[in-house]
Amino acid sequence: MRVYYSNSIWTKGWSLWGWPQRTNWQFEHAGIKRYIPYIYRFSKGIVFDVITILDEAKLKEFFEKYETADEGELTPLQRCIAEHEYPYQDVAISKIWINGKRIDEYSSSCGISIPWLEEDKDLKPMRRAYSFVIKKGVSFACERYCVPYPEADTKLQKLLRFLRLERVNQLKLATFPLQQFHPLDIHFKMSLGEMEKEICFTNPVTGEKHTLYFQNARSIKIPFGPGFNRQLHIMQSMYEIEPALPQGHSLQFDSSMQYKEEPEVSDDKYKFSPAATSSIGIIGGADGPTSVFISSKGSGNLTCGAHGLPLYTCFSVPSFQEEDTFHFHLEGINEVICDSKEIVLQ
Repeated sequence: MRVYYSNSIWTKGWSLWGWPQRTNWQFEHAGIKRYIPYIYRFSKGIVFDVITILDEAKLKEFFEKYETADEGELTPLQRCIAEHEYPYQDVAISKIWINGKRIDEYSSSCGISIPWLEEDKDLKPMRRAYSFVIKKGVSFACERYCVPYPEADTKLQKLLRFLRLERVNQLKLATFPLQQFHPLDIHFKMSLGEMEKEICFTNPVTGEKHTLYFQNARSIKIPFGPGFNRQLHIMQSMYEIEPALPQGHSLQFDSSMQYKEEPEVSDDKYKFSPAATSSIGIIGGADGPTSVFISSKGSGNLTCGAHGLPLYTCFSVPSFQEEDTFHFHLEGINEVICDSKEIVLQ
């Protein structure tokens, strides 16, 4: 299989392809075995594939459940639940070391082959090249990572890399924590005149009852659209929670919206989603990807709320209509079920 210096599984290049170094490395992540059959060496860096064999029974159960669902008709919460129910979860690598040296920048892509659903022709080369791992007719996922070399220590090392001869004796991977989503689907409204609002819910994991105390709400207006001729209206609120959530649990609010632009401007869809609990990102647009971020003004000066508990930040569902009342949607709880870990392969 010819592999080029790119993170894309679908790239067809004319440059020199990588020199393969067979590794046959295996490791387990999220209870599933992963494989790195080869490392492909280039003068600039390396490329490697992480292969995951998929559970056929779970795949069929998932597709039977959602085969009649139209993605465009699913609510944000339903899409979130479907994403967490999907049988394949990638490795989600956060850091990479080559021969003991950390790499700060790298890129990746992912493809999935499910023969009984629809064969991906671009993944056939992987099926052939990794046939000692991927058996005939088996569904699999392939994550491809493109990792540049760190700075060379010597002229000899630089020459070996240029000739694609430097061996990778050790590859260390650090992963992000793995989360499981538990839906709550709680909708409520808040007005700017409310000094405090209480919302109660039962933790679906522990069965414990929690109370949220919302306070210090403020409205935010964002100029938006061609010529900034529209405004996006959002409420930012602080909240306390009593009792505190167990360690590794966090609330997830839906601060997203989808809309169709007016025909005379564009018919593209815009999607708004929070980058974190203390910010909201606006992603997508007729002129290409766009990002607008709102910081949590003043939150750094507020450590405790009216009840003496730690304060957290959340945002309402955005709207183009200026109103006194804002809609909040508490989607659910994210539970860390697998902490970040380091995997050493050699």
